[in-house]
Amino acid sequence: MESFVHSSRIDQPLERVFAWHIREGAFERLKPPWEQFKVIGRSGSIQNNGIVKLRTKLGPLSMKWVVKHAEYIPDKQFKDIQIKGVFSSFVHSHLFERFGTSCMLEDRIEYSLPAGRIGRLAAHRFVDRNLRKIFDYRHRTISQDLRTHSFINSIRKSGSPLTIAITGSSGFVGSALMPFLTTGGHKVVPLSNSPYVLPSWQKGQDQTRSYFNLDALNSHHVDAVINLAGENIFGKWTKEKKKKLSESRMNTTTTLCERLASLDEPPSVLVSVSAIAYYGNRGDEVLSEDSQAGTRASSVPSKVPSVDYLSDLCRQWEHATHIAKEAGIRVVNLRLGIVLSSSGGLLAKILPVFKWGFGGRIGRGNQYVSWIALEDLLTIILSMIANETFSGPVNAVSPNPVTNTDFTDTLGKTLSRATVVAVPKFMLRGVVGQELTDALLLSSTRVMPSRLIESGYQFRFPYLEMALRDTLGKDQG
Repeated sequence: MESFVHSSRIDQPLERVFAWHIREGAFERLKPPWEQFKVIGRSGSIQNNGIVKLRTKLGPLSMKWVVKHAEYIPDKQFKDIQIKGVFSSFVHSHLFERFGTSCMLEDRIEYSLPAGRIGRLAAHRFVDRNLRKIFDYRHRTISQDLRTHSFINSIRKSGSPLTIAITGSSGFVGSALMPFLTTGGHKVVPLSNSPYVLPSWQKGQDQTRSYFNLDALNSHHVDAVINLAGENIFGKWTKEKKKKLSESRMNTTTTLCERLASLDEPPSVLVSVSAIAYYGNRGDEVLSEDSQAGTRASSVPSKVPSVDYLSDLCRQWEHATHIAKEAGIRVVNLRLGIVLSSSGGLLAKILPVFKWGFGGRIGRGNQYVSWIALEDLLTIILSMIANETFSGPVNAVSPNPVTNTDFTDTLGKTLSRATVVAVPKFMLRGVVGQELTDALLLSSTRVMPSRLIESGYQFRFPYLEMALRDTLGKDQG
């Protein structure tokens, strides 16, 4: 039997730390983005010996892991006991102890490995190293989330939970946003024009929650709406793909805003995402929320249809929200940069290439990349709801954009991989498609989060290397 112990002092009251752990979505919120496992089913809860079924990967193998919640004592402890999985035995004790006005949080794991004596010795070192990395991340997340929600409540001057409706809740950003909100004590109402696929972390619960469409707004009074809906931008831009890109944004946003405007008690705020593609290909020009759409800098003389298409799409996408604004709803148009997380988006797509040692700058590498860490984005979205001074366009980007060369070098350094080979434009255009390559990978947009900076927002990850090391599970340098 092997054991692992990780403890931290969390500067929040014990009751608040414990309550965070037993809310919906806590398991997903604590999952490190680099770990490949997901909840595939759940019955019951922590309080009543519930069962959680997971799918995990061990190298090329996919394995099922089933754990049971047990020995629940309010504000003191609960345990996760393996019923079926990769270990011979596995017991994870979550222990909470009051420490003045703070809480001592201890995770204690006792496990047995199925390998022989020599295999167990080697595997123990591997398991211990990975557990330490995982629980460093988990404790950082718990501490940061509790601080964030306390700060947000101070802005709202209320600790009462919000009811927040979300479109696009099963996407890359939405699937991370939901557990962030629910562990903060808020109620989330997923909205869709079509049958809604219940998130894996809610499966096995009240199945009446598995179908929501916009009619749900008639039966749920919501305080805020977050519009994340939109066809994934990746993939070759065929005529059919571009039609989906446009319709999934324009039709959904227009229909949503019309419905919100018709409500007897509309929400106080709509946060509707857009993208920094709004600004077009602007070379090294520094851009703010006051910059015009699609105007090219003198250093970018040529007309690129795909860049124009995205800029026009973003402009129309934002304009569609005027219906809600005219109805008296505060509207925030959140212009997203490239959202960084190893769990999805662009970074997840390029990681294998870099890990194999084939990563390199794209073209000349002088085009600017404006990015935002997923963790910062989640906080920014909730801040837009809480802070009533925000309305209109807000750039959701780091204050430190980088060139493609700098991005490539930093990612290679973080992964300890060489990045000496440049990727030719023609190769990317052949594999990814010319329009997507030109619009996303070769276009230069140097954007500053001027309104966030003016508001005093403190970025958790203002620098690229910090963000990459966190999401890839690397020690901060």
